[in-house]
Amino acid sequence: MSDKKLWQAVLGEMEVILPKASFATWFKGTYLETTPEGTAYVYCPNSYSRDWLENKHKDQILSILKKLNDKINSIVFKNCGQKNLERLPLEIQPPAKTAPESSPLIGFNPNYTFEKMVVANFNALAYAVAKEVALAPGKKHNPLFIYGGVGLGKTHLAQAIGHEVKKNNPKTKVVYVSCETFTNDFIAAIASKKMNEFKKNYREAGVLIVDDIQFLSAKEGSQEEFFHTFNTLHQNSRQIVLTADKTPQAIPALEGRLASRFGGGMVVDIQPPNLETRIAILTEKCKEKNYYLPDEVIEFVAKNIPSNIRELEGALNRLIFYCQFNQSSPTVSLAENVLKDTVSSRSKKIDTAEIISAVCRHFGVLEDEIISTKRKKELIIPRQVAIYLIREQTNKSLSEIGKIMGGKDHTTILHAEKRIDELLKIDANLKSSIEQIRESVLSAK
Repeated sequence: MSDKKLWQAVLGEMEVILPKASFATWFKGTYLETTPEGTAYVYCPNSYSRDWLENKHKDQILSILKKLNDKINSIVFKNCGQKNLERLPLEIQPPAKTAPESSPLIGFNPNYTFEKMVVANFNALAYAVAKEVALAPGKKHNPLFIYGGVGLGKTHLAQAIGHEVKKNNPKTKVVYVSCETFTNDFIAAIASKKMNEFKKNYREAGVLIVDDIQFLSAKEGSQEEFFHTFNTLHQNSRQIVLTADKTPQAIPALEGRLASRFGGGMVVDIQPPNLETRIAILTEKCKEKNYYLPDEVIEFVAKNIPSNIRELEGALNRLIFYCQFNQSSPTVSLAENVLKDTVSSRSKKIDTAEIISAVCRHFGVLEDEIISTKRKKELIIPRQVAIYLIREQTNKSLSEIGKIMGGKDHTTILHAEKRIDELLKIDANLKSSIEQIRESVLSAK
């Protein structure tokens, strides 16, 4: 296996582990060379990235390299300088720059298109709305606010809008940045006294896409500037697309006038995919990679990574690379071994309060009511579901769960668990609800 493919596999794992902005900042322009003696040389575009990777991620990177290639025994970080930037193995989001209208998209992943997105119940509404926005930017659903958990495809969907707009209207200026990049650009513009250039870049966009807008939280200066940028674009019918991990109203320390504007267009969410959808995603990715995995292996991966598409793809990439590198046939036992770190990390103990909170959100009931002695009809199923999931996801005893649920005895807890078991055999809606709650809890880990 070539050094380039080996480094691509390492980057794939690091992208899953690190925050998006950190990954984009420190891994841009890196590449790998290995020696027959087992030394891995990681070349960085400048001394800053070299020092950061060596000080912060040396052990992590070496561990991944050893896992992928057991011949590697040491790692050295070097500054390759600007002359080697043409060797970039991976295109990673750079800060937005002022560019001519006919310039190519900057910071976009070429694979993040509508055509390459698996559409199912968990993202169907968001996908449909995004398509409408892409076909008529600024005319409908402005702003578009997409929210959901980590790794569910928000960035993919947002960038797909940019790709589609550019394809249909090549001269439209499409700007895509993370919220952190917007804030950093703003601070740099103030320091360098180049606010006019900053405003020109952002306020003359035909489409502005800002990822992870929740990071505006508590940044008063950046919020003020974004407020004026938003108003300028909106008043001129320029499309604004925002992504976040929560609704506008739930973002802490966000000015009310911004929360109001963010929610003034269309707000859509992306839910964690169910098992069938995860299997479909993995099957589609295998087709893209022209690699065959047996159904039982795909199902094993899908069952053990229940909520995060990014982790799902990362696990698939690791498994395929391992099989190709070692010329091994993919089996469930091999997948268990290759993915043992990922699977075990998903098995961390979950707090009972998280389960109760997720159940209450799903059924629209209050937490103090679900653990009370009230016998309201609308509380029975949510209460029993909470008990069922606590039994499933924790090591709590029947008596411990009884105390958590408001002092109920162990026979009541056992009855609730058995009742849900029985209902799951005949009630498809309840089964779907429990799967959604389970995945909601796991996605927060």
